Amino acid sequence: MLLPLTAGAQQKQLSEIAARLQSARISLQYDCTWTQDVPLRLTGTLLIQGDCYRAEGNGTLICCDGRNRWIVDPESKEVYIETAEGLEELLAMRESLSELKLSDIRYLPLSEDLSPFVFDTETLDPDWVVTDLR
Repeated sequence: MLLPLTAGAQQKQLSEIAARLQSARISLQYDCTWTQDVPLRLTGTLLIQGDCYRAEGNGTLICCDGRNRWIVDPESKEVYIETAEGLEELLAMRESLSELKLSDIRYLPLSEDLSPFVFDTETLDPDWVVTDLR
C-alpha cells in the first residue's frame, strides 16, 4: 500500500532521485492525480536513466530515448511517435500532479542497454496504426 508522504519526506525522495539521475538507472512505482483538465488518477512504474525514461501505467506505455517519444496504446493498437525533450518534459509534468506517492524506489547500476527506452514498431502486426509526428 502506498502511503501519503509529508511534503518534507516527498521533497527528500525527489531530491535523492534528482541527485542520482546521471549515476544510476532508477526504477520506481508511482501513484498520483493528473490535475490538468479533468482530474485523472495515474498509477504505474517508471524507469529512468539519464535523459531516457519508460513509463507504464493506466494501460499505456511511454518510451523516450531522449530524442524520440513513443506513446503506445495496446488496447487500441496505436502508437504515436513524437520528438521529445528527454527527461525535462517528464520533470515539467510535476507541476500538474497532486497526491504524488512514490514507492519501491531502486537505484540500479547504469546500463549500456537502452532498449527499454525505445519502442520497435517493426515488430507490430499490420492491425496497428503508427502515426509518426517527428
